[in-house]
Amino acid sequence: MSSEFNINDLQLKYLELETLLDITNELNSFDQISVLLQEILVKSCAVLNASSGLILIEDDNSDVLHIGADFNIDISVLKGLIFNKRKGFIDDINKSRKALNLEIEQDSFLSKTLCKFALIAPLLEKKNLVGVIVLFDKESRKGLSPFHEADANMLSAIATQASVAYNNIKLIENIKEAKTFNDNVMQSIVTGVFTTNLMGEINHINRAATSIINIEKEHVLGNHYEYVFESNETVTQLITKCELESVTLSESQVLLECNGKSTTVNISVSPLMNDLNEPIGSVVAMEDLSNIDKLKSTFKKYVSKQIVDQLLENDEMLNLGGQEQDATILFSDIRGFTSMSETMAPNEVVETLNDYFNLMIEIIFKYNGTLDKIIGDALMVIYGAPNATPQDTENAVLTAIEMQEKLIQFNQDRIINLKQPIKIGIGINRGKVISGNIGSKQQMNFTVIGDSVNLASRLCSVAASDEIIVSDAVWKKVKHLKSFKSKKLNPVKVKGKVKPIEIKEILYNRPEFQYELANKKIEEFLLENLPKHYTYHTIDHIRDVVKQAERIAKKEKVDKLVIQDIKLAAWLHDVGYIWEPNRHEARGVEYATSILTEMKFPKSKISLIAGMILATKIPQSPKNQFEQILCDADLDYLGRDDYAINSNNLLKEIELSKKLTTKEWLLLQENFLKGHTYFTPTSQKLRNPSKQTTLKNIQQQLKIK
Repeated sequence: MSSEFNINDLQLKYLELETLLDITNELNSFDQISVLLQEILVKSCAVLNASSGLILIEDDNSDVLHIGADFNIDISVLKGLIFNKRKGFIDDINKSRKALNLEIEQDSFLSKTLCKFALIAPLLEKKNLVGVIVLFDKESRKGLSPFHEADANMLSAIATQASVAYNNIKLIENIKEAKTFNDNVMQSIVTGVFTTNLMGEINHINRAATSIINIEKEHVLGNHYEYVFESNETVTQLITKCELESVTLSESQVLLECNGKSTTVNISVSPLMNDLNEPIGSVVAMEDLSNIDKLKSTFKKYVSKQIVDQLLENDEMLNLGGQEQDATILFSDIRGFTSMSETMAPNEVVETLNDYFNLMIEIIFKYNGTLDKIIGDALMVIYGAPNATPQDTENAVLTAIEMQEKLIQFNQDRIINLKQPIKIGIGINRGKVISGNIGSKQQMNFTVIGDSVNLASRLCSVAASDEIIVSDAVWKKVKHLKSFKSKKLNPVKVKGKVKPIEIKEILYNRPEFQYELANKKIEEFLLENLPKHYTYHTIDHIRDVVKQAERIAKKEKVDKLVIQDIKLAAWLHDVGYIWEPNRHEARGVEYATSILTEMKFPKSKISLIAGMILATKIPQSPKNQFEQILCDADLDYLGRDDYAINSNNLLKEIELSKKLTTKEWLLLQENFLKGHTYFTPTSQKLRNPSKQTTLKNIQQQLKIK
């Protein structure tokens, strides 16, 4: 009897494996998710004799599952129900990742189906739950019955294969979607774009580019760029130089002659790199400047309303030619944008520039500036042309100050969202220029030219990040205004000038000034109010934490602006000891909010600092890199040679309220050191070894005791 049972059992196992193999082969033949899910459900019900069933599948970027397939069940009874991964039977499946056999009355959701029994198995993507298979009421000769352990094992095996098939189709769909999206973006943008490979052959080109160069796509692809642009030496030279030197190059107002069509373009050529940062060709962008309607539209968008109104009212202003007049010219440029953009996706680069330009241009128009041109990530702005006012130079300086100040908040938001901040330098000059419409009757550009324009550009290149550099001519024009303050700088030698140029830096409410004032104010408050009987939580401890926080932050390559936030949080992290030692972190946040609000720090910055203060509460619980740095700085001494000194100071402070035996103190230290963790790689590398040595020494002393 026993042998007969074993034979039958083996036959059953063989049948199960054969069935599973057939299902696997069939599932891998589908290429649509909806069809796949329905087939999974039907096969599962058939194999396990389930009377009905459904498949719940994930919504992208959500904890909610929706009905992806149903069989022999009235899904209207489930209308309005929300199947969340963190509730009910789905939560159980999500936690266990195993098949679940249950009676319907055990679950409020499934009870609405009017079924009695359910067998549920997870669909997984790696270790993440993406769906569940739910089968109802096993049919047998005796009627409806519960599912057995063998059924659960079988459904688990089916679910495993189904997960593979589902994830494969999902991956293919995502790839197709991404390719379609990229192709659509490429074809939709109005800028002409094409790419070349290492052989110089054009391998991609969009519709705008084929329109600009007046050649059909099939006549361009596969041909060398020198052949396509054989009559356009400027283009071929730019691409060749880009390939040889791996640098981004640009040229404004290039006249293209292609197949009988003349087109004026701004052209930019950049190296094309693979994932290993190896050159694989070049990408060329061409902005069509020859369309008159486009020029007018662009002019209306980027020139202040006052200038547009003047141009529309005075037809003579649209004639070619120019006149000599005094004007003020402002140049701004993003520092290190090329290297920054190399770490960003193309769409992120465009999004960043658009956000930045929208902010800057709004300020320019506010002070009646004329946006002459955008050159890559640089801006050229004119004040006083075509019509001059007594406030032109003042408006230029006000523009520069507001640009820098508004950029502080702009960067704070970027930093909180883990994006690199944007830093700009600004140069301003005033002098004689030739202003007017320059170009041809078909295509013209209102601009200013002359030595004064060139000098403004040179001053912009001299300006460091966050600086506003002005010529002596600008300062003489605005120095009588009490609202402006300046700092004299050493004269600079600029290209094209024999004598060094006298320059000044315009001072404004730069972040470092605000932080310096706040730090000084808080330090003075601490010196005056910290309890004098404290031996550990002293001003010396706080100064040490500030010092260590700055050191760790620099090692972790944190942005300078955030380092100032971390240092400010370090100054504030123990201020709560003045009022309530047992709740000093919370009291510290209260004081920080009050003092920083009073000093006009933005809410986002105050929130960031408050989070760092609260993270230092024992046991430490940092949620981001900045909080980790302050936590490590606060307990930096645990891994230093002066541990004994700090430890003794802490003991003295503790014993102000409670006496400890030597053994109690040693045990307290041992437990704290064993439970402590350094969070940053910098502290882990530098402080952990010494901390472990200290722990061993304490444990050795305990053995003696």
